[in-house]
Amino acid sequence: MTRVTARTTLLFNSHLQMVLTALIVVLANGLAAFHVARVDLSRERLYTLDEASKQLVQRLDRPIVARVYFTHGLGAPYQNHEQFVTDKLQEFAAYAKGKMTVEVIDPGTDTHAATAAAGFGLQQLDYTFRDQDRSELRKIWMGVVLLYGERQEVIPAVTDLGTLEYNVSAALSRLGTKREDVKTIGWAVGDGEPDYRVDAGPVRTLAGELGRKFILQPIPLGGAGTIPDEVDAMLVVGPQRALGERALYQLDQFVMRGGALAAFVTNTRPDLRTMRPQRVSSGLDPLLGSFGVRVNRDLVLDRVQDGQMRFPVRANGGQGYRDVNYPLIPKAIDLSKTSVVIGGMTSLLFPFTSTLTVSDALPVGVTSEVLARSSDASGVVGTLETLEPSKLANVLSSERRGPFPLLVAVTGPFRSFFESRPVPPPGPDAPAVTSGAPDDDGAPPPEAPQRIEGVSTRLVVSGSADFVANNLDFMQNLADWLVADEALLGIRGKSSGLPALRPTTKPEQAAWKAVLLSWAPALLLVVGAVRQRRRRKPAGRAT
Repeated sequence: MTRVTARTTLLFNSHLQMVLTALIVVLANGLAAFHVARVDLSRERLYTLDEASKQLVQRLDRPIVARVYFTHGLGAPYQNHEQFVTDKLQEFAAYAKGKMTVEVIDPGTDTHAATAAAGFGLQQLDYTFRDQDRSELRKIWMGVVLLYGERQEVIPAVTDLGTLEYNVSAALSRLGTKREDVKTIGWAVGDGEPDYRVDAGPVRTLAGELGRKFILQPIPLGGAGTIPDEVDAMLVVGPQRALGERALYQLDQFVMRGGALAAFVTNTRPDLRTMRPQRVSSGLDPLLGSFGVRVNRDLVLDRVQDGQMRFPVRANGGQGYRDVNYPLIPKAIDLSKTSVVIGGMTSLLFPFTSTLTVSDALPVGVTSEVLARSSDASGVVGTLETLEPSKLANVLSSERRGPFPLLVAVTGPFRSFFESRPVPPPGPDAPAVTSGAPDDDGAPPPEAPQRIEGVSTRLVVSGSADFVANNLDFMQNLADWLVADEALLGIRGKSSGLPALRPTTKPEQAAWKAVLLSWAPALLLVVGAVRQRRRRKPAGRAT
């Protein structure tokens, strides 16, 4: 009787333990779906979602579906991309509290899925498949589609894992933003500036990226009307003709009402046919000077930290092109450590740039910050006779040594440059500024009362117009910062790539050289001393 009772009790305890274990596993998995805990040992927390990403996905008010269209079984360099993308989206889903689902589809084995992927705007990429016996070119899928009710966002190709979190977060931000709340960025046109509507190349690429998040609107300056109220920030990129008084007045009043302004002006334009510099006047000098920043009439050279430029060369009886390091394209590595607009960037290129001077007597409440400086090895000259690389290889006698400010941000309330000047009339041939809205009748808005005292705003100045086309990531950061949408800036700075090696200084090189040369002799001396001591030790007496 006692044995039967003990056996029954033991059997009951075993079954109860199994049931409780299963229940614990089910409850643990249920809690894990809504609460994420992981350990990220990377220095910059590369594999942990940023707080801004968590907040964006937690603000979802309806279900969202993330469809990963990925060709399975890819080799280098994409062998880990599908798993990384899936894991990252699953982490987003964990913070979505049940509102986000992730679907992984291989369109290469499903014609209906391939048709659907193409319908979303995804494009196949060229990929060279290799095995032991052959190599062939294939078409692959590596895209993500986010479906949110009747709205959708597409990441066409996930080739760079370092930007994945930013791309997903930016897409979630666009999906969660009402159309009437989308910010507008104006682009000055009509005075020789690059026009993103017709010009190809990096400017068109930048406009495409900005257009995914903002309304990008061309703004002709110098005519009737003022810059429309819906424009939140203005980009003035390299005017090739001097802006007139009316254009300056329009920009001045835009800043007075709190609009953010970024001016990228150049004083020297290269003529690559004659290899001689050409003087350019933007006409912005008096306006920017009244705001506390002066673009100097000079050129910066750097033969240590410099970018590359393609030049024609003669070789084997013909003419070709070669990329050479060019001192008139300084690479700034001395970047602000505190500005969110810089993020995790390590360098910026400043082709044919001038130095900047910030006034020591800024108005009360106005502050300035140098975002980028040239290196200690840089120099500056007032004029150059030629742009030939061979003529610039050595330090010129007229050079002054650096470093120099190349990119400056000024924030605060400014006073109008036209405080003691009459309001200039519109130019007779300049087009009027209109809102660009669908219901706009083409008539300029009524002239607003002149503002003398401005509200706090943001101003960024660079002495290189070509800076814009050579630093697209920074320009996207800058657009967010100008319209005070800084939530995503920290995410863009994260990168899953290998960190760059820091160049060692001369004292560090000397110290390492001493260590490498001395450790082996030191070890031999220690071993020799130990052996010598053992030999001298008297032997024990026999008993």
